[in-house]
Amino acid sequence: MVYEGIQIHTNEMIRVHIQGDSIEAVERLAPGKKTVAEPSDAPYLCPGFIDLQINGFAGIDYSSKGLGRQEIEQVIRALGSSGTVRHLATIITGSRDRITESCAAIASVRRKSPLARTAIAGIHIEGPYISPLDGPRGAHDKKHVRNPDYEEFREWQEAAEGAIRIVTLAPETEGAIDFIAKISAEGVIASIGHTAASQEAISAAVAAGARLSTHLGNGSNALIPRLKNYIWNQLAEDRLSASIIADGFHLPDDVLKTFARAKGLERLILVSDVAFLAGSPPGVYNWGDIEVEVNRDGHLSLKGTEFLAGAGHLLDRSIARFAEATKASLAQTIGLCTVTPARLIGLPQETIDFVPGTPACLTKFRPAHDEGKLTIETCVISGEVVYGR
Repeated sequence: MVYEGIQIHTNEMIRVHIQGDSIEAVERLAPGKKTVAEPSDAPYLCPGFIDLQINGFAGIDYSSKGLGRQEIEQVIRALGSSGTVRHLATIITGSRDRITESCAAIASVRRKSPLARTAIAGIHIEGPYISPLDGPRGAHDKKHVRNPDYEEFREWQEAAEGAIRIVTLAPETEGAIDFIAKISAEGVIASIGHTAASQEAISAAVAAGARLSTHLGNGSNALIPRLKNYIWNQLAEDRLSASIIADGFHLPDDVLKTFARAKGLERLILVSDVAFLAGSPPGVYNWGDIEVEVNRDGHLSLKGTEFLAGAGHLLDRSIARFAEATKASLAQTIGLCTVTPARLIGLPQETIDFVPGTPACLTKFRPAHDEGKLTIETCVISGEVVYGR
């Protein structure tokens, strides 16, 4: 297979040769060299988008029972429709055994499936060490919310075969600061989220090693003090990067613009936070013991409330909406779901550039048009065309 287009990060016309499951060669096309399309008409190429928060998709929930190779590969292929090549499988608040079993199931499939080994860059544990308060808790089941337990985490990490990359927790919970210090020393990213923390708790968490804010602005109270609150505190903390959901439902355009200015693009990461109900027909569904409504516009909410319950859209929409809201260039915006997350979790160069001899991963796309999202033409993971042609 041969793909030609503009490398989004370098603005070069390139030709990528794929043989089997690997990149065979990359040609940098000299100006004036004959190409399939003139540069102005050419599609863009990159090694694929990276999403640090995928709860599930296409009817498959990473926190549910019975996960096997077929189900996980179904999620991976379905995500290809958005150009997402790599992601963190995200397990949300649940019992100790449930989280352990989910970690073990994902690790087993990564061991057996070349597709999953490439596509799942690790595991993100979101909860259960979060605020029990309505609002900050979001759609997480209150009966499983609890204080951090390092021995419990070690059980999860052993089951995950070392694949846990991020743990989202509330720093005001009992034992959180010591827990953050311990997992940070092991190279796991402690992320502040689903929290109602004071400035003092946030500062202590960062001093202990916290490096990220999870979907900043969401998983929060409906009403907060206008000037002294945990959103401003995290925005002002330069040692924290922040993931954000730019799907048009989680954060208004003015908030996206303000976050971009306050954090700087180098510390922002686009995530989808997509849930397994995404794409389902409108109606009310059960997510464990929680009732979730799929609205007509595709967004997910807790039944009868304005609180969101994960997301119903993927990065192809968030990229387009962020670029429109902030007036960032397409290349800058793509960097928020390629270069920035790769740097945060320590992914190799092949995840942001085409490197001969590495797994053949590629997304071919064009800018957004009337649909409000990128036009994804092709998505390839380890040599397999999972979407397009």
